[in-house]
Amino acid sequence: MRVSGLSLLRVGARLQVWRIGVAFLGVALAWSGWGATALFAQQWRARVSTRVQYVEGRALVRDSVREALTVGSGTRRTVGDTVVACTTGDEYCYFYRAGEVANSSPAVLDVDLNVFGFGIQGLRAYVSTRFRNDFSDGTFGNDEFWPRGDEHFDLLVGYVELNRASYRARVGRDYQVSGLGYYGYDGGSFIYRFRPWRVELEAYGGWGLARGVPRPITADEFGSLGEFQPPERDYLFGFRGSARPTPTSAITAIYQREIPTDRAGITSERLGFDASWYPRRELSLQANMDYDLAAGLWGKAGLNVGWQAHEKVYVQGRLFRYRPVFSLQTIWVVFSPVPYTGWNLSLGLQPRSDLSLRLWGERRNYSDTEAEVGFAATTDRDWRVGGTVGWRPQAMGMPWDVDAGYWLNWGFGSATSSGDLRVGLRPRDELSLGVRFTAFQQLGEFRVGEGRVWGLGGDARWRIPAGTVWFSVDRYDHSRRINDDISDDPTQPDWSQWRAALGLSYYVGSEPGRAP
Repeated sequence: MRVSGLSLLRVGARLQVWRIGVAFLGVALAWSGWGATALFAQQWRARVSTRVQYVEGRALVRDSVREALTVGSGTRRTVGDTVVACTTGDEYCYFYRAGEVANSSPAVLDVDLNVFGFGIQGLRAYVSTRFRNDFSDGTFGNDEFWPRGDEHFDLLVGYVELNRASYRARVGRDYQVSGLGYYGYDGGSFIYRFRPWRVELEAYGGWGLARGVPRPITADEFGSLGEFQPPERDYLFGFRGSARPTPTSAITAIYQREIPTDRAGITSERLGFDASWYPRRELSLQANMDYDLAAGLWGKAGLNVGWQAHEKVYVQGRLFRYRPVFSLQTIWVVFSPVPYTGWNLSLGLQPRSDLSLRLWGERRNYSDTEAEVGFAATTDRDWRVGGTVGWRPQAMGMPWDVDAGYWLNWGFGSATSSGDLRVGLRPRDELSLGVRFTAFQQLGEFRVGEGRVWGLGGDARWRIPAGTVWFSVDRYDHSRRINDDISDDPTQPDWSQWRAALGLSYYVGSEPGRAP
């Protein structure tokens, strides 16, 4: 069964409901900001961004057929062109097929608010919030079709800070981004700056959040962890130091630790280092590494060298190592994940002012997992190559932009080949239009099979006095033909679908010198 077309009436009704909500929130925010400015002479600025999408998809549905109707013997048999799994003594054999078309319209509203001008130099309050909803068609539950679709509110960041030339103090919900990753916490931080040596020291800590998610690990959303879900939140604290010993060099070190609130053990304990050096204008060196103190293992490491060989030629080389790090509260750490190492080389060219090219290649070597498998491993290497071309001509009295790219990845058990092309034009300074074409084939995990997916879409961006409006629509068609057969392969799921998105971003506020 092929995917049905995009229902404009259904989508339009959903967008109308969300537009009303966005308009109400914008008016309320502007009104409250005007009141705050008039009464307390405070300055404020807010950015409101809303996005509504329409996405189609299909679930894999488990089906069965009588064992007597199958052809062959053993656990893998066929019924026509369909491969089924059979169990000795069972009357039925089972297989998966594509279910009915389902759709959803996930909507997200982000509001970032800065408030300052309290009469104290350097005092500021900042809040970043996210509202979301998933207008599913009912085929799936909201959280099944779109991740976290039934969680309607998140406080991403919210703090009050006092920032002076030699120090900064901050209290509230914040996050730390470093070579160790993205970690959020509810607590505070203090930074001291020693200007003569350009040294910065920071101490931070509080009640930790789940890594990469603004939620405590004890929240209901992580109930699937079962007995591995901690009963209480962890304490997270760390120390970071950075310095610039010379105008062309910088070094950073960070130590971070997580412990349960009853202090009965360690959740994680890690060290990270970063350094950069620019000995000459055309040469750059960067290095990083981290170490897992809790497990006694090295994690990531990398060395990056960039060289501007000519004003139109840029060369970059990279050596890297990656090993995943897991919390000691999870079961994954007992599997002793192994690292992979590799190198990457890229070349950038600009033969003309309106033309640029980039070519790159990468190889990864995976360590032996020492796991027993029922088949012979053909390789422990992974190759990736690709290239992009950008062209910015001037034709018919208006600027154009043409961007094309190709990416190929092949290794053990899987391969991916994909390409895309986008042609855009700007008929007016405030309006840009684009048409894009894409195609890809993926073999292996989450495979498309021997078929291909073709995509055609368009986008528009319009800058208006109140902000920016953008829209995009794409159609993806899954061609399941094998060996140029005129008919589709019925054993493969049909991934054909429509996708559309509508967004609006605008600023409001009383900040002087900048139009809202």
